[in-house]
Amino acid sequence: MRVLVYGAGGVGLGLGSFLLAAGAEVSFVARASTVRALHTHGLSRAGLFGQYAAPPAAIRAAGAIGELPPGAPFDLVLVTVKTPENPAAAADLATSLDGKPPLVLCQNGWGNTETFGQHFPEAQIWNARVITGFVRPHPAHVEVTAHAEPVAIGSLCEADTAPIEPLCETLRRGGLPCEATARIAEVLWAKLLYNGCLNALGAVLDVPYGKLGESTHTRGIIADVANEIFSVMQAAGYRTRWPDSEAYLASLYGELLPPTAAHESSTLQDLRAGRHTEIDALNGSVVRLGEQLGIATPVNRTLCALVRTLEARPS
Repeated sequence: MRVLVYGAGGVGLGLGSFLLAAGAEVSFVARASTVRALHTHGLSRAGLFGQYAAPPAAIRAAGAIGELPPGAPFDLVLVTVKTPENPAAAADLATSLDGKPPLVLCQNGWGNTETFGQHFPEAQIWNARVITGFVRPHPAHVEVTAHAEPVAIGSLCEADTAPIEPLCETLRRGGLPCEATARIAEVLWAKLLYNGCLNALGAVLDVPYGKLGESTHTRGIIADVANEIFSVMQAAGYRTRWPDSEAYLASLYGELLPPTAAHESSTLQDLRAGRHTEIDALNGSVVRLGEQLGIATPVNRTLCALVRTLEARPS
């Protein structure tokens, strides 16, 4: 299997390491500093699921698709750039790819399919729900700090999961739990609930996920966020596996939060690194959809404003 990983941050390197461990041929499109580090040190992974290391000779990495060593067309593409980069990434992939490989959007939030749908047929676009915490302390080293559920991959327009089964099997063989699903919309909304309730609030308060469940004050904010997301989701005609926000919050505190209590959200990591966050694809997507449906989302809107204020601080 020939896989292109477009974007080599924590998620891209993390998923790429499991594919390499399974024997896949993996190519990375990354920033220049990451390319240099990969060619110098190789790729290493630690934390949950054990250690793995690929030597520099096993790494194919470049700053652009056209700079990669020549070879057969890719069997599939994992898109792991941050959501603010989606418009540029979609345009680049549309002009640079040979053939029509499935694009698997391994990204947070809702609405990413629409951006790539401006350049690719919807049937070529797949979505992955990743609730695995990846931290990249070094440009060529990634650590798995949390894992709540298997990676889930599916299509928003196609119920047949056969085209994506080989990728799921390869990730499993490499050591990462993964499953194909015909109900990816429900799964993505479940992830949006998780990220929407925790990421922005943890970033604003500068704390890991677990701290948010320890205070009645933060639990109150989380409940308000969940209520708004459920209102918007259901009005838009979507459902998830919990019937209401009360049932979701019981699952969050009883099942989902404990395994990820020590993890710091990607939003917090981005703010510390001086990068733009994915707030527009998370709580921002709830606000935008709420506006379209005439549903007020004041708490999600406030969290967006707070994160954008922190983004604008001088570094």
